[in-house]
Amino acid sequence: MERESTYRYQPLPPIAAEVRTPSFTRLLFLYPGSGEDPFEAHLEIVDVENAPPYEALSYTWGKPTEQPRDYIWMQGCPIPMKPNLEDALRLWVDTLCIDQSDLDERARQVQYMRLVYKHAARVVVWLGLKTSGTHEAFQAAERLARIRELTHPAATGPNGGMVEDLPETCMIHLDEVFERPYFSRCWCVQEVVASSRAIAKIEDLEMSFFDLIASLIVLAGWKSEIVIDRPYQLWNLILIRRQPNSFLGQPEVEGSIGSFLALLELTRTLQATDDRDKVFSLLGICDEGLNPVLALTQIHGNNDSWRIRLIRRGLTRVNNFVNCLAPDLNFGRPRALRPDYKRETVLVYCDLTRFLLRKQPRVLDVLDHVQHDEDPSLGDYPSWVPKWFDPRTCCVFKGAYLAGLCDGHFRYFAELHDIPVRDDPVRPKVLSLDGYHVDVVQQTSETVVFGFGSRAAAEAIVQAWEQLLGLPIAPRSGRKYRDNSLLDVAFCKAILAGDLGSIIGYSHLLTKNQGGLNPLFDDRTHTSHAELEREAQDLAETLLAQMAEFGVRTYLNNRKVFATRDGRVGIGPKTMQPGDEVVVLFGGRMPFIARQRGDHRLLIGSCYLVDEELMWGKVTEKVRFNRGGPPRVTFEFH
Repeated sequence: MERESTYRYQPLPPIAAEVRTPSFTRLLFLYPGSGEDPFEAHLEIVDVENAPPYEALSYTWGKPTEQPRDYIWMQGCPIPMKPNLEDALRLWVDTLCIDQSDLDERARQVQYMRLVYKHAARVVVWLGLKTSGTHEAFQAAERLARIRELTHPAATGPNGGMVEDLPETCMIHLDEVFERPYFSRCWCVQEVVASSRAIAKIEDLEMSFFDLIASLIVLAGWKSEIVIDRPYQLWNLILIRRQPNSFLGQPEVEGSIGSFLALLELTRTLQATDDRDKVFSLLGICDEGLNPVLALTQIHGNNDSWRIRLIRRGLTRVNNFVNCLAPDLNFGRPRALRPDYKRETVLVYCDLTRFLLRKQPRVLDVLDHVQHDEDPSLGDYPSWVPKWFDPRTCCVFKGAYLAGLCDGHFRYFAELHDIPVRDDPVRPKVLSLDGYHVDVVQQTSETVVFGFGSRAAAEAIVQAWEQLLGLPIAPRSGRKYRDNSLLDVAFCKAILAGDLGSIIGYSHLLTKNQGGLNPLFDDRTHTSHAELEREAQDLAETLLAQMAEFGVRTYLNNRKVFATRDGRVGIGPKTMQPGDEVVVLFGGRMPFIARQRGDHRLLIGSCYLVDEELMWGKVTEKVRFNRGGPPRVTFEFH
């Protein structure tokens, strides 16, 4: 096709310096046509908050290498369209309504994106074309939605019992729907979260999008697993947040579904054409992106006093007032919360990490998400920056421990250097934190990777034991650990990550065995109390074994077991090696593995050690109050 000319976008009205500028965007008006008629349309600039009724399309753009298959004609000028958009147009469409070549406009429109989908009459989620079994999949999803509404309206967890009357083929076809590219793209999340009404559409088939994702939750129960590389928890959270009487309560920030860090973790497996969009796509649905004041006033635990709430409300009002007068000032909005497509991707990720470290209450939870597949000195990214575009390689340690925090009422948060509130740091790719040295890694096992089944798991654990300690696992040697407990007991604590493995194993047990002790009474007649007691004991042992196995699989998979010079055992990152340091950083819940490189260190990742005093903050308390313990150190990470 020979182009007549290149279509030129009419620029959006400029941002006013002293008054609030309306949220301008463009609406696509598609002219009527049929069959193989060419697409013809025109664009109009509107204030999205006062626009005529419109629909917004939520879809995937397709691969960057995918070639256009057709054109849409705007005022006699052709604009190329990729196949997925051509199929969907037979609606506000971002790839056409935003001038993608103008980086300033892209950044500006990203800030309005949530409003565009919020004010749409409905959002049409385009999932693609029909395949064999699509109709059956939608029927199954609608049936599950009705059953759930009638029998378990408040259910938010997997329940395999709801699918007993459905043919297995229906569930297989439903599973195939969730394998479509739409469910792997990060921008799609904000588009449906912001919508007041969303429908899922596959050609002429359509149903409520939220009924469809409710069936995903049931599907997980049917499969008796929660797959690590599918964001089941994300869609579950979205569904819960839409319920008027959610057990999570109403979000503190309207339109938000959680904190920035929580959403970064939940969307880590999702994809974006531009890695910066892994960050920018969440700004419209996270607490800090919607209300930056929270980052300045959030505090730890249950210390949210009326004074803090009053200060927060006051700052929020000031923030809103100033931004209404001069939105270009971005008052109270750190650089990390401003979309900027002119900023180098690595610096966007550095800005984000520094922001999450500096925000109140200054804990180092973001560093627990640092995971490396290779030597962290390779590549452009500093070792301390989580690469959110890389899939998670192992389960993150979260929540249970206080290694770098003081025990008791006093909480000792991170001591940070060169992290200014508004200006750029002197060395953007260097992170300086205070803490102390604990130990040195002496020996590690190979990386533990579990196969399928309990036997494969047992073999992997035995191999790690023998590699690390050079002893047969049976018969028990009676060898003592440094705290005078048995060494094999300490080893078991290590591979469970202590309380973390027990907690997640118990949670899994409750989900998987919702019937509790019902197996003791289903279709059985017990001849004696002794027989019932024996079966109860057997069941308890079976459930405990399942709990332990799940805990070990969760935290040990893709990690190494290690021993230190001072006789500690633990589990840590797959890239750790003998000679690495074990350190505690003030504000961190877990210890960390660090590697000395000349005058600086590399952050390898977080770890767990079988050392109760260390893990629960007793050593940090001594260091903090100068009651002994190792000396303080300022660690410089590159």
